[in-house]
Amino acid sequence: MPTRWVLSGLSSGSGTVADDGGGLKPGRPGAALRLPRLVPLLLLAACSAVAARPDPPALPRPVEVYVIARDWHTEIGLRAEDLAGPLGALRDRFPGVRTLVFGFGDRHYLAARDPGFGDMLLGLLPAAGALLVTGLSTSPETAFGAPNVVDLRLTADGARRAEAYLWNSFTRDASGNAAPLGPGPYEGSLFYAATVTYALIHTCNTWTAEVLAEGGVDISADGVLFADQVMRRVRAAQPATP
Repeated sequence: MPTRWVLSGLSSGSGTVADDGGGLKPGRPGAALRLPRLVPLLLLAACSAVAARPDPPALPRPVEVYVIARDWHTEIGLRAEDLAGPLGALRDRFPGVRTLVFGFGDRHYLAARDPGFGDMLLGLLPAAGALLVTGLSTSPETAFGAPNVVDLRLTADGARRAEAYLWNSFTRDASGNAAPLGPGPYEGSLFYAATVTYALIHTCNTWTAEVLAEGGVDISADGVLFADQVMRRVRAAQPATP
């Protein structure tokens, strides 16, 4: 019968075949399978020695910002959960809301319950500004109508810059908190004193464009006075939907 041949042995250090002078030696049946059976074990040991690569860090998700047109007036909405830094303290005044909406305007005009023609004339003169903050338990599209809302995405850094600009628009009290003026015209809204002066050449819509530009939106506040100017520029800056 044919002879089965096996390697006489493996050197433990060099990995070379040992030879006692007789070359290959005959062995008993089945002995030829010993070396092939070692191969998978050696490969398994080699693979287990490779350190597993850590998962790549998650990229910061874009931050939603809503630009809202309300007739002649524009406002900015941010999700309450996205508010960071000192601006995040406003969540305590609006518990359970989904979105906080920020609008700037003439303090006297905004506070007037039923503004008339005289109030509009006073609005032509430089005056102390105010911020109206409104808490929404629903989406801006549901509250104001989808055609009146543009949903943009800011980077995490851009959102922090926009929020810092917003926060710097608030007058703070001795404790460093935003200084409320009183309840707003809508349920779940409050007026706050603003550091920004309202003027004919710096309106609520100018301010809206400034906040967006600070956040990295490709929009200029130069020459912006009216709401339709803001909305046209915002829509032009909005990335096209594929």
